Amino acid sequence: MIAYDIVDPNQFGGIRQQSTEDAGLYLTHLVCTGWARGLKTSIIAFDMSQFFPSINHDALMAILQKQGFRPLVVNFFVGRSRSYTWNTFVSDLRLADVGVGQGSALSPVLCALFIAPIMKLFKLRAIRLGSTLLSYVDDGTAVTQSKSIDDNNAVLKQAYAILFVLFAALGLVLEHDKTELFHFDRSHSNHNPPLDLGYAPYTDDRLLTPKTNWRYLGFYFDRKLLFTEHVQYYATKSLSTVQAMGTLGNSARGLPPLEKRLLYRACVLPIAMYGFRLWFFEGAKNKTAFKILTQMQRKAALWITGAFRTSPTGGTEALAGLIPVHLHLRKLADRANLRIATLSDTHPIQSLLSEDYAKQARGSPLLCIKHGTCSAGQSPWYHHGD
Repeated sequence: MIAYDIVDPNQFGGIRQQSTEDAGLYLTHLVCTGWARGLKTSIIAFDMSQFFPSINHDALMAILQKQGFRPLVVNFFVGRSRSYTWNTFVSDLRLADVGVGQGSALSPVLCALFIAPIMKLFKLRAIRLGSTLLSYVDDGTAVTQSKSIDDNNAVLKQAYAILFVLFAALGLVLEHDKTELFHFDRSHSNHNPPLDLGYAPYTDDRLLTPKTNWRYLGFYFDRKLLFTEHVQYYATKSLSTVQAMGTLGNSARGLPPLEKRLLYRACVLPIAMYGFRLWFFEGAKNKTAFKILTQMQRKAALWITGAFRTSPTGGTEALAGLIPVHLHLRKLADRANLRIATLSDTHPIQSLLSEDYAKQARGSPLLCIKHGTCSAGQSPWYHHGD
């Protein structure tokens, strides 16, 4: 799909080599690049109602045929049927001409192919608006940038109307109750205007109110991209896990220290480090984040070694065989940089690099629209450098 440019580069879900962290990193980069150009970024996040069960097989086959798949692949969805089982009861076979299995390994791929025409049509119709579309399976995000948040709201209202028409044409319904509005703004202004979306329940009498903290793909964004809420949430979650592990052993009985350390590194540390690429980069002010994570790891080191509460943090970490948090983050960042070399030539993360390393990746259409350039390497900001 990637080699033949079937799927839009901004579709991050259900595609090889793309993850939630890539989507979060790309969005964060887009916001910071806008700030460097004096622009404010606003987003409207939407969700589709019953997305997997609502995919029409006739529409899916037409899309696959248009995309150039062989008839053998297209005809796989012809005449599908299913039966229902309840204890010993088995129903008759019934025609299944809609829906894909949400737990199936093939479903994310089919969904990416199904949404691909919508993303391409939106790019054509919204080019005059200055809006771009990011998608992770059924979680979509329309992004726009301008000098004024009020201007962003006007653009987002028109972009949402275009999306509503495109999804309705394929038999999909946007779930307005789950629609979210968020404005990124690092100024000292408290201006955070709501939006008259034009669809119930967000009409003249009830506006879509923007959030002060926005949860997207497990990341907790704040308006200034400080990520204090994000780090606090995952550090607290990790600390709760460490405290719960206290029932598995102490200094007298239970698991030995070696297995405690293995349990911490395998089950707790990945939780605490989730999304670190969004806030850990050269020049970032992350002293508060380090302090929170260090306190969490200190608790884990005390549990592993069985040391006293007053023991020094560095000593207990050394006895437990744990790398200090800032060094562990640096190691993970270096590995993330090495991963970039393995990505496809058109991967959106490649467009965050300088022009010499961007390969065939295209810059964000939003930046192309606003500033007349599609070349990579125009951004003054990138995590960990290139």
